[in-house]
Amino acid sequence: MSKQRVLWVEDTPELLSNFKNGIEEDGQIEFVIFTDSASAINYLESSIEEISAAVLDIESFTSDVSEEETKNSFCRVRDCIIELKFRNPIEYFAFTGKGKYLSDKASFREEYGCEIFDKNFQSIEAEKFLKEIVDGHITTQILHKYGDAFGLSKDIGSDLLSILLVLERQEWKNNGVFNQIRKVLEWAMKFCNKIGLSPVVFSGTNLTECSMFLGNVAMSEFVPLYIQRSFHSAVSIANDGSHRLSIDSIVKKGEAPYLIRSTTFELLSIINWLKTFSSDKMDVLDRSVQTKEIYNKIHQNKNK
Repeated sequence: MSKQRVLWVEDTPELLSNFKNGIEEDGQIEFVIFTDSASAINYLESSIEEISAAVLDIESFTSDVSEEETKNSFCRVRDCIIELKFRNPIEYFAFTGKGKYLSDKASFREEYGCEIFDKNFQSIEAEKFLKEIVDGHITTQILHKYGDAFGLSKDIGSDLLSILLVLERQEWKNNGVFNQIRKVLEWAMKFCNKIGLSPVVFSGTNLTECSMFLGNVAMSEFVPLYIQRSFHSAVSIANDGSHRLSIDSIVKKGEAPYLIRSTTFELLSIINWLKTFSSDKMDVLDRSVQTKEIYNKIHQNKNK
């Protein structure tokens, strides 16, 4: 299962290695660390979908500015998280050693809208709280629910997660998801060629050709009927072309509320099926020889 990423803004993370190592050692969480607020904000703006939570120091962002400016830096990171919640709503908390913020935690929560922990004395409590909010985040729930789908390749992880977020959020009018489904299908065609399932090389524009070969009745020894139909349906829906204008319009209007669901599950079926094939060199070679023979026979019959 993929690790959950947590943004951590801290100017001296090396002094808190026990906190970091204690959380990362179980293999479920990894930190993305920045020592200044500007870099953290840049990361959030480009990649907030990658993280499940954030840990923010208060006075760690610069060394030669006023206290008020430092606090404003903390607020800018927090505000960025809030502004981007439509893309990925994440929880965050403050992790500081400054007593002036820790003396009245209730007032801090009211003013800044988050929990606060003392990094000198509350590492255990902070770790527990972090794991709780990460476990409750939607991406974690998706990885628990569909974790087997992420084991095939890291190359499709980001697109697959975006597709499943649309599914779990029930965004049935989000026609943009078909572009991401197409990207995963394109990767699947390259993978089929790589493991010897198809001699057809994906060129960037021949998704339908790849699908037609896999769906040919002569390939039923390798590709079961339900997968052939899944390829045909998913490619027909997600592939570029004039038909997509009609499909996008229908989905956007809410006239096909189950289409995103059905296409996504067909994609998951394909991914699950692809996991069953060995990538052993001899297995791939033997498979390549057999499917190449099938390909040649298909084209010989067409030319008769």
